[in-house]
Amino acid sequence: MNEFFTQNNLLVVFWYTAGIVSIIELLEYLVTRNIPWLLRLIRGLWRGVARRFRGDISQGARQLIINFSGHPVLPGQQQDIGQMMHWSSSEVINVSIGNVPEDHNFVPSIEKSVEKIPLSPEEWQSIPVVVIPSGYSQIWSVVMAELHGRLGYFPDVVRLRFSSSISNEKFEVAEIMNLREVRHNSRDKR
Repeated sequence: MNEFFTQNNLLVVFWYTAGIVSIIELLEYLVTRNIPWLLRLIRGLWRGVARRFRGDISQGARQLIINFSGHPVLPGQQQDIGQMMHWSSSEVINVSIGNVPEDHNFVPSIEKSVEKIPLSPEEWQSIPVVVIPSGYSQIWSVVMAELHGRLGYFPDVVRLRFSSSISNEKFEVAEIMNLREVRHNSRDKR
């Protein structure tokens, strides 16, 4: 036992202990100070893995319906949107904005909701997107600003109306509004 407590052995124990403590402190710093960075890293890795194993839609052939309405997109509605957009297939991404308290700033919670959409910056600018709007106009205006910033243009917007035919779907797709065309045409009226 006495030979264990020699100066060299104590230094080795001290070095190991200091190394373990410094690793623990580094991990604590990375986790507590850089949680958003770590979440982005994990989300990016997860998206890459999901993209690699997604076999139903080939790379470059994705067409997205991003649903901000809070209601499910029914199969008939998805089919109508696909026909109006001349898409062979489409993928629906439901974005839950949730209940935004009136006494808080809308922007941070909406940014978090849009950030949860599983698209990389390259995909935002290369994949065809059509959106179904939220019914709350103040929230929708912030969503549109966020989408315009990510896409570089205004996306096409789906307008739903009460179904005129007797079917299981209470709402049908009335039209796809091309906001880029509206913006372009309004520039001539300046």
